[in-house]
Amino acid sequence: MRLLVVINPHAAGGRPLRHQAHMEARLRQAGHELRVVVAPDLATLHRHIREAAATAMEGVLVAGGDGTLHQALPALVETSLPLGVLPCGRGNDFARNLGMSPRLETVLRGPLQFALDTIDLPRANGRPFLSIAGVGFDARVNQLACAGKGWFHGRAGYLVCGLRALRTFTPFAAQVRVDDRSWQGRLTLVAVANGPGYGGGIRIAPGADLRDGRFDVCIVGDLGRRELLANLPRLLRGRHLEHPRVSLWHGRRVEIETAEPQPIFADGEWLGTTPATCVLDGTKLRVLRPTG
Repeated sequence: MRLLVVINPHAAGGRPLRHQAHMEARLRQAGHELRVVVAPDLATLHRHIREAAATAMEGVLVAGGDGTLHQALPALVETSLPLGVLPCGRGNDFARNLGMSPRLETVLRGPLQFALDTIDLPRANGRPFLSIAGVGFDARVNQLACAGKGWFHGRAGYLVCGLRALRTFTPFAAQVRVDDRSWQGRLTLVAVANGPGYGGGIRIAPGADLRDGRFDVCIVGDLGRRELLANLPRLLRGRHLEHPRVSLWHGRRVEIETAEPQPIFADGEWLGTTPATCVLDGTKLRVLRPTG
């Protein structure tokens, strides 16, 4: 295939740059024709993707984390080029949600052949996202992770940020509407899930499917700090849905209103503050899924 490989030099402390030569060598060994570029900012990222479409490239492989993939979406939607993942970030949750390994070393040991697939592409307040949009405790954890407060990569880093967030987080008054159903009360978090996991492998919506045309919406009601801390092991094992103040609803449109503005994060990126509207309107994204 004729592929554009985009390197984010900032992801995970420069990890894509450190592995660039090895990634290029393995992809060329697999028979691909490459154009390799470094994209240090959003404008450069989008420009390279548009140029790839104009020069008949067949796909875009992004070497970065979930944030880099998220930032590439507007240009990918505009050009209809399929997205492939070289997981080089801290969490690499979209790779997991797509059914591939989140470890770059494992991906590079594979045959590096790709099958074309399609997934649902939702929007939050008009912006496309890949996996999960969240408001509440998980958004606060994301804020800390983006500020580099987690020390470690992957789930360990998110756990450190979670413990830090517990010091100051308190549930807040909110209303969540999922299609024609409504939930109202004090909210710990709501996760609007297109895919099952975030936070370095935390499966907040274990049954979510990128291709089923609906959100899995995990609503966690009023949990105090001690109760939230006590239930973190359940969350890590995907057993939090058994808790009486956790609900899982399904739908195509989710509206979130809060008494005070609360941050919205999707794919680990800040999208603004509430109110939030997330929709699945039938828009699809083409993706390159590794085979073998």
